[in-house]
Amino acid sequence: MHLSFDLYPSYLRDFSESVLPKKEYQLSYAIHAMRNYAYRTEGGKRTGPFPQVREEGSLVLDCPSIKDTDKLRTINIVHTRAWSTWTGQKPSSKQTITASISYTSNQMGSLENWNLSYQSEPILPVKSFRYNKLGPVKHNGRSSGQIIELSSSNSDNIRTYTAKNTIISLYTFIERLQAGKVQLGKVDYLDDLTMFRPGLEIVSLPDQTIEVQGKLQNLHGFALVGPAILPLYFWQDEHDHVLAVIGRNVAYTLTAVTS
Repeated sequence: MHLSFDLYPSYLRDFSESVLPKKEYQLSYAIHAMRNYAYRTEGGKRTGPFPQVREEGSLVLDCPSIKDTDKLRTINIVHTRAWSTWTGQKPSSKQTITASISYTSNQMGSLENWNLSYQSEPILPVKSFRYNKLGPVKHNGRSSGQIIELSSSNSDNIRTYTAKNTIISLYTFIERLQAGKVQLGKVDYLDDLTMFRPGLEIVSLPDQTIEVQGKLQNLHGFALVGPAILPLYFWQDEHDHVLAVIGRNVAYTLTAVTS
């Protein structure tokens, strides 16, 4: 199992029932990040370093119900992060992404069109300067065949990319995993729906047995790997719930499934 997973097992939750993929449901995740290290003095001896992990945001995915004849699926997300430099500091600013995404309900969840709003808000002033509110900045995107077009509200430029593989995002990939639809292979990835990272690959991870809330569970997993990105690890239980998404120093852990 990936080393960073050892930092987060206490945040995992047991979900005993599966979600019917055709019904409306909501997935809620807590975001934990490791910001720095600390040392302790025990018996007159300095020990450490110990990673300092804190909760600093949330991700909510609303997945509307679909019919057998529906070729497209829509997902709405609210992705919030509150930032500070050190673990012991109070957050000084908060960033929020809200988005609506349409995508093909196939094995990969190919992106079709999407819009998002990004906003940064001050929480606390700091000694040297005060954070100012930014946004909301609105972005729009669409894919037509292998062509991706991205635009924003404060610019007349349209950024164009040419994809060679199925185009996915973090949010739709989680939903497709939850629906049990994902297959291995090459993909092109839109990070935060704005940053194009081509030529990535979905690979399988060895199954793991881990204790979750006092119960041994068998987990299966996938990794998103490739150039220009640190690996993302996705761990699922036997009901296909995506219990954790783990990157370098950051973990998204499932806290609630409602339908």
